[in-house]
Amino acid sequence: MVLEQNVPANAEEHGLVLDTTHDLHQDHVDPQLQVVRQNIRVALLPLAIIAFTLIAFIAAAWTFLTALPAS
Repeated sequence: MVLEQNVPANAEEHGLVLDTTHDLHQDHVDPQLQVVRQNIRVALLPLAIIAFTLIAFIAAAWTFLTALPAS
């Protein structure tokens, strides 16, 4: 069995490959150059849900414990 080296092709051998599907569009932005813009609502939504649930459980426990007869 003869093993051949798997070396990358040179640009001179096959020419440059252009992604014309994306490059021809005027609004195309290279994905590697995009800046991540995350909405603050999306970032704080899980925190707000957790805080609301915690406050609801505290209010329910308080209501239950205050309704118990004094011993």
